[in-house]
Amino acid sequence: MKKNILLGILLMAGLSACNVLEQTPESNFTPTNFYRNADDAKAAVSTVYDPLASPNLYAQVMWIIQDQATDDAEWGGGRSTANQPKNDLDKYTFTPATSTFQSVWTTLYQGINRANTVISRLPAIPMDEALKARYIAEARFMRGFYYFTLVRLFGGVPLITTETTSLNNLTVSRAPVDEVYRFIVQDFTEAETTLPATYTGIDRGRATKGAAKAFLAKVYLTRQDWPRAAAKAKEVIDLGIYDLWATYNEAFLIANKNGKESVFEMQALGGGFNEGSWMQGYMRPNFDRVNGVAGFGDDPVTENLYRTFSPTDKRRDVTIRLYSSTSTPAAPASVQFPGYVYKYLDPAATANGDGSNNFPIVRYADVLLMYAEALNEQAAGNAEAYAAVNRLRRRAGLTDLTGLSQDQFRDAVLLERRLELAFEGHRWYDLVRTKRLITAIKAQNPSINVQERHYLFPIPQTERDVNPALDQNPGY
Repeated sequence: MKKNILLGILLMAGLSACNVLEQTPESNFTPTNFYRNADDAKAAVSTVYDPLASPNLYAQVMWIIQDQATDDAEWGGGRSTANQPKNDLDKYTFTPATSTFQSVWTTLYQGINRANTVISRLPAIPMDEALKARYIAEARFMRGFYYFTLVRLFGGVPLITTETTSLNNLTVSRAPVDEVYRFIVQDFTEAETTLPATYTGIDRGRATKGAAKAFLAKVYLTRQDWPRAAAKAKEVIDLGIYDLWATYNEAFLIANKNGKESVFEMQALGGGFNEGSWMQGYMRPNFDRVNGVAGFGDDPVTENLYRTFSPTDKRRDVTIRLYSSTSTPAAPASVQFPGYVYKYLDPAATANGDGSNNFPIVRYADVLLMYAEALNEQAAGNAEAYAAVNRLRRRAGLTDLTGLSQDQFRDAVLLERRLELAFEGHRWYDLVRTKRLITAIKAQNPSINVQERHYLFPIPQTERDVNPALDQNPGY
């Protein structure tokens, strides 16, 4: 799939080869002369996926937001960064002017506009109707995904549902949260009815029926609509195409990407195509070189997270590497707790941005935990809820959960989500939707001044400067 995306970018940028005798060079693509055939449609859909791999989303910014703004990662303790936005997220000193928020906001709306364009333009293209419907469903899925990211980070946001074709009428106010969620549910629902269950060959990694159902489950979980969340998660399970790898480590092997535990991943293509992943390099510390390349140490692991793992939990040493001043390579003696993310590693990468690791946006393990949580919220003691969680615990080498109260099971599921899904972009969302953000951050570092307003990030100031219809979130 990543090769398809790369091709789409080149086509949309007008970089494809052309006959020098033509009077109109192919570099002059416009909406009127581009959307003409099935190849154009495929290229256009590929560009809708591309923001996922942007540095402003899953090539860096999204895991900085979702990890470094939680109790799982923090700069300090002898480690430092010159990147002020990272420190601001760590310590909750960010403001509407913090560049991180502008980066993610702009890139998400770029993806939304590309999806809107596909949904608008593809119906007129003469091509196979079933394939056309699938492409439009992929665009709807991605539009729903981008809006779901926006509403969870910022609350109500401008709801742009048609292609932007000019710079006129761009002053749009924020839609209410409920309205945004209704639109997201509509997009995912329409996508799940059309998308295929699986793909083959280079199309593996595109949005599937199972991915749409999984995100509907996640939407309903976020909205505390427990019956619908459980039902959608069960639909994913009942598809019968997903399963857990025998060991936790196998879920992160490059050879297994887009495999049986994958529901939806950011696609990466190493090998010098400039389409590789960055987390394998950015999360590795600068004293640990791979093929002569130093890492950056993003998402430095807190001792709080490391100690939360049982010493017998097989996930701990897959997720985290704990260095020391006497290890090889040796950590600086000044670093008080030299723990770093270890689950994304590509020994073949010759540059930090050339990894072949996909980023697991949703794994089957996440679906099982959503199912368990939604069942428990409806009634304590549900046998299927216990079975779903215990599948993961057994793989991790832990004993089964038994005989818990509803509150105890709720806490146990949140803990399993923290350990099973560490550094996969879920922790901040989980702390926010369960209203435990302040408690968790204070338990990890009491000096951090996290407050009620931080349950939403601020609307970027640059957006408010150009769009006076945007109001700010409370407290900013």
